[in-house]
Amino acid sequence: MLGPYARLLEHCEPFLIAREDIRADLNADPLGISIEPDHIIDPQQQRFGTLVRMLRLLDQLTFGPFGMEMPPWVFYDCAVMPGAIFGLALPAAELEPWARGAMQVPDGYNGMVPISQFIAIPMLEGWRAGPDRPPTSWNVYTLESINQVSPGFAPAGVLRLTLALGLSVFPIEKLYATVQWRSPKLSSYADLGPLEILTAYTPAHSLPRTTSLRAHIGPRTVEHLLTAPRFHPTAPAANALLDIDDVAALRLLQRDLERGARAWLVGRPSHTGPRVHVPIHRVAPGGDTAPQAEVRTGAGYATSAHDAGANT
Repeated sequence: MLGPYARLLEHCEPFLIAREDIRADLNADPLGISIEPDHIIDPQQQRFGTLVRMLRLLDQLTFGPFGMEMPPWVFYDCAVMPGAIFGLALPAAELEPWARGAMQVPDGYNGMVPISQFIAIPMLEGWRAGPDRPPTSWNVYTLESINQVSPGFAPAGVLRLTLALGLSVFPIEKLYATVQWRSPKLSSYADLGPLEILTAYTPAHSLPRTTSLRAHIGPRTVEHLLTAPRFHPTAPAANALLDIDDVAALRLLQRDLERGARAWLVGRPSHTGPRVHVPIHRVAPGGDTAPQAEVRTGAGYATSAHDAGANT
């Protein structure tokens, strides 16, 4: 399963940042890749300050242009304290001078330089009775790779591998994530299987064209993610296409969700000229199955001639 990623794993080193009392719930051997003991880091020890600062810089480079970078106190209070961070790093000695400059690697530093990070936070709904049952519902606080802002800095595939290994590190059975519709990460999430769309338009977010998603993580989820089949075997057939740049269509779908409809993202975004569509499977309020439908690609979204009329 990891065969195609062998070259990447020859150079990259996995790391885990978690407080000591959280580590027992985490897997330090994801997919048989052991995280070295000195790469399992306590973020509350000052000797790891340089690595933590570079993680914040990675986040700033990735989300700063959107005004969503994490201030240090948010990184600590909302990520490090309640959750944990998994990622991949390159040894500083392997970086070219321009790459060291981009990540502001201090002179004389020869440790790990993070190139990706997957921060997950346990959710209250996932807690089970008993001290030996870790939480099973987790929110992806962030998932990012240096290649998002500097293609070629790290090996190709680093984001997908980080997500796959992270799903093995955290005891996730139900995954929640918020993703901008235009984010290239949406394709990786889509390969997890059908993603239930909880919000299609999210005014509570800094960027309203953000979707909130939920996925059930099964025993073969990671395998499907790494092999990236063209059609996920557990996803229902699409019965609509959603234009993710059409704010009216996003708001329309959001309205229907609020009225009891359900929808799943069932495939990767497709690009036709300037248009980007995502395939969705929509079920009307109270419906168990979607109607037989014709896929439409005009303004708004439609699942059949009947629904198209109802949505105008």
